[in-house]
Amino acid sequence: MMVSGRRLGIVAALALTGFLLGSIWYWDSSEPTVEWSVSSGAVGSKTRINLMIQDEGRGLRSVELALLQSGNRQNLVSEIYAPTWFWQQGEQQRSIGFSAETSVSEGALSEGELWLEVTARDQPNWWLWSRETFERRTFILDLTPPQIEVLSGQHYIRQGGSEAIRYRVSEDTVASGVQVGERFFRGAALSEQGMKGSLCLFALGHDQSSETSMWLWAEDAAGNRSRVSFWKKAFPVHFRSRRIPLSAPFIDKVVMEISDRTKPFVREETPLETFLKINGQLRQINHQQIEKISRDSIPRLLWDQAFLQLSNSQVESAFADHRDYYYQDKKVDEQTHLGFDLASVANSPVECGNDGIVIYADYLGIYGNCVLVDHGLGLLSLYGHLSQIEVQKGQPVERGQTLGRTGQTGLAGGDHLHFSIFLQGVQVNPLEWWDPRWVELHVLSKADTN
Repeated sequence: MMVSGRRLGIVAALALTGFLLGSIWYWDSSEPTVEWSVSSGAVGSKTRINLMIQDEGRGLRSVELALLQSGNRQNLVSEIYAPTWFWQQGEQQRSIGFSAETSVSEGALSEGELWLEVTARDQPNWWLWSRETFERRTFILDLTPPQIEVLSGQHYIRQGGSEAIRYRVSEDTVASGVQVGERFFRGAALSEQGMKGSLCLFALGHDQSSETSMWLWAEDAAGNRSRVSFWKKAFPVHFRSRRIPLSAPFIDKVVMEISDRTKPFVREETPLETFLKINGQLRQINHQQIEKISRDSIPRLLWDQAFLQLSNSQVESAFADHRDYYYQDKKVDEQTHLGFDLASVANSPVECGNDGIVIYADYLGIYGNCVLVDHGLGLLSLYGHLSQIEVQKGQPVERGQTLGRTGQTGLAGGDHLHFSIFLQGVQVNPLEWWDPRWVELHVLSKADTN
């Protein structure tokens, strides 16, 4: 009997030890966490507030989300997650999104303060002890869009060309500019206080119709956006077409150089297929890189006179030439050449088109050795196919200063300069920017703050 009692005691002790170890193993001491995509401040009716609710322990038991304004409470979410067995975990995370658009349209919300409350509980330990997290955030519901006033009068723009507009926006504006079709161009204040208005340089792409809609837009911190029309007249332009013959030596030269200098880059099975990949896919990638670079443009004009064309140069290819590429008398590709090919003597000095700051100076795919100069307000000039680069990124440069030497790097068949002008990522016709009268009438007169 004593032996049996002792064995029973050992079994009981082992069971208790197992129970304690199991309790320690399954015990959850962590509380649920809540992450907010918008923590506070002004929101509009379409502003999306996203919450990520998580529990790293045994998972979530329940989530509740409520909206409060003017003493009224609206329950938005009330969910319970019940696992089948006590040792199973609940939901590890729950993503919830909210916007006030529906409530505003139904008249349940108005401008002013509102509060969002979230309550999250996790799975209890042994059905008894559950942890709770409660958070409340205050927001200001702003439903009033900013105001816009057009200050400049007439605006003329050609297909593939540029224009400027001067305007004034209300103080609550955080971003503004011109919308051309689906493209948005950002403007900037002409002074720190913005009392003299704002200026936006915008473009009508070569691939956009002269009937493309154009609007001035302004947006506030809550995401409210307003649009107004302005007087403008757009002109269609007929661009040239050219036939470009390809030779095996030229293809081999381009493929070897560009694929070796562009990382990562995977060659195709044949040199021709690799060339077509460079001429098409890599061309698009390079232009996307330039568009991204242009976002770092200084928000003010850095120059006050027309741009320079390469000295003693002849035009070999003009802006928006449509090119049909032929190999062994068979058409293999077509692209649009967006820029000017300017030829002079080999290794000629390449002058900077206007005052600015070097924003890129390195190898750039189809453009080979390339320099990009920022002239402010999203206006960049590009100098491609250089044999050498003589400036560095971040260096201020002046109109006429040497940036490098002409060459035939990248997608070039002979020694020349490829010159392009980008306006917030859109390539525009340099002819306008070389014309002193056009620059004065269309840009500088509207930027004058005297």
